[in-house]
Amino acid sequence: MPTDYALEFERYTQRFVRLVGDMQPGQYGRYRNRLVPRLTAPQFRERVERYMALGERFTAMMNAGDTIDDTLAVELRSVEVELVLEKSLFLPNLER
Repeated sequence: MPTDYALEFERYTQRFVRLVGDMQPGQYGRYRNRLVPRLTAPQFRERVERYMALGERFTAMMNAGDTIDDTLAVELRSVEVELVLEKSLFLPNLER
């Protein structure tokens, strides 16, 4: 994800409204069978930073040929759902 947080937050907002519903920040909706809150801009930035850090760890493991840590993959998927991402930047995309 690019680091233009304002642009990415706008894209997130559009995705959230389209896929979850038009809600106020802090309200919860359902996405991929999970309840997800609509994030504020600071919360979104924190989640993106966490996602990218997890992705860097995952990529380093892949490049080193290490065994993939299942917990790391689960955390990545969890943050992807919170960010209402339709496609993963790091994991294989699953048919939904």
